[in-house]
Amino acid sequence: MYYYVYDSFLGDKKYQLLLHKIETRLMDLGISGRTEKLTILKSLKEIIRDAASKGIDTLVAVGNDKTFSKVISLLTDHSVILGMIPIGPDNTIASMLGIPQGEAACNILSARIIEKIDLGKANNTYFVSSLEVPAEREIFMDCEGYNINPLSTAKNISIRNFGPLNGNTTDRKKISSPTDGILEAIISTQKKERGFFKRQTQFTDDSVFPFKKIKVKCNRESVPIIADGQTTIKTPVTVEVLPKKLKIIVGKNRMF
Repeated sequence: MYYYVYDSFLGDKKYQLLLHKIETRLMDLGISGRTEKLTILKSLKEIIRDAASKGIDTLVAVGNDKTFSKVISLLTDHSVILGMIPIGPDNTIASMLGIPQGEAACNILSARIIEKIDLGKANNTYFVSSLEVPAEREIFMDCEGYNINPLSTAKNISIRNFGPLNGNTTDRKKISSPTDGILEAIISTQKKERGFFKRQTQFTDDSVFPFKKIKVKCNRESVPIIADGQTTIKTPVTVEVLPKKLKIIVGKNRMF
């Protein structure tokens, strides 16, 4: 049985025609089900607990990356399969999972290709894609017996469960896979190289450190770390991988 959870931003009138098309398509495919809309009066935690108690086997998040992040943080204690219908901007995670936006996502739900993927856990926060860490000199990482201290030239630090290891590549060999039981800490360093006519060329050099558990610390006051572009966590943070933790419906064009 399918259970559809609509994010609150979909109450805007501009989404009503699209939602009608989606609901019609779900009926045509024979996968329509109960729907719930997030409001200030009913929390997502209550909705998921209610769905699990009724024996719902598939919960579908209708919204964007923020919707998805809120849902996964509450699904880890339930054996429910997660589906997605992406709507609007900020749907990077859905795109990586091979799920198109709007009405076309209904076909993915109907095809029902299910993968068990890893989740990252940062303290008590779960993430699918990545953590973004400030590239500050006081930051260091304790990684399974050795320390990682980013150089002063570091421009970006990320911890990735799923997505490109460098830049915006679509090369699957350079993608962090959410099915390998490993996370990667990626430190990007901006370098300068002198060329002809004494001109300097800037380029980025990436160092990748695979791990299963790491501690991110700061020698001064706490600094913010952003999970999946949505949730802020303060250091110190213990980051670990939870293999095959989430069952999710994916598309054929997924990046793994």
